[in-house]
Amino acid sequence: MPSGPTLRFLGAADSQGVPRWWCACSVCRDARGGGVNARTRPSVLIEGPERVLIDAAPELRLQASREGLTGFSAALITHAHNDHVLGLGDLADWSRWTGARCPIYAPREVMEALAARFPYLQTASYRARTPLLALEDAACSRTFAGYRVSALRVPHGFNGFAYGFRFEGPGGAWGYLPDCLDLADLAPWRGLKLLVLGASFFREAAPKAGRSVYDVQEALALLAELKPKRALLTHLGHGVDARQGAPDGVQYARDGLVVPLP
Repeated sequence: MPSGPTLRFLGAADSQGVPRWWCACSVCRDARGGGVNARTRPSVLIEGPERVLIDAAPELRLQASREGLTGFSAALITHAHNDHVLGLGDLADWSRWTGARCPIYAPREVMEALAARFPYLQTASYRARTPLLALEDAACSRTFAGYRVSALRVPHGFNGFAYGFRFEGPGGAWGYLPDCLDLADLAPWRGLKLLVLGASFFREAAPKAGRSVYDVQEALALLAELKPKRALLTHLGHGVDARQGAPDGVQYARDGLVVPLP
């Protein structure tokens, strides 16, 4: 195991998970039988001086149980879509029953959406333990597992917008960018030590106007431009078959994968 900080993939699927419960494609059949394509929706965990959760998938309770986790120091949320936030109820229940505190940070506009979606988190019994805090207010005074975080608004196709996170630490910079399409401002994402990028299909047939995430071919083209030292693809739907292996130069994320961080 790495001796320094790590990134643990609690879930590496797209918004519908793999298997899709209604689907009989080859990838979903493999996943349903416990094959390499079985993956839950996207949460990751930075493990360093503290444990920082990024996004709270609907399966968070199952992910934490599977990985033997007992809690988190803080949580960062990229955007307020179901596949990234429905586990916040599990997080709040853990905090309530253990008495542990886990602040939830998000860019201000995302935090406001979370407050509207989860009004009970604003009540006295939860507010002290799992407060919803604007990341902008913490950016000058708080590090997360030893990293300074920049939240960067990115296009999310027909789904509007999301945020990606750029992390700066003593060993260099890395990025987490699970949900975007047609990234315009490339500068913050160039030359990273590690970039985790979302790609839901190997080759997406749907018109781009109705899409929200890169496919693998588009992700490869973007990575060739950005040139990270290491690249992993996440947010993988049933259009990506892990049995075939990832293309040269990238790695497919999977549930339970642990990689070193700079």
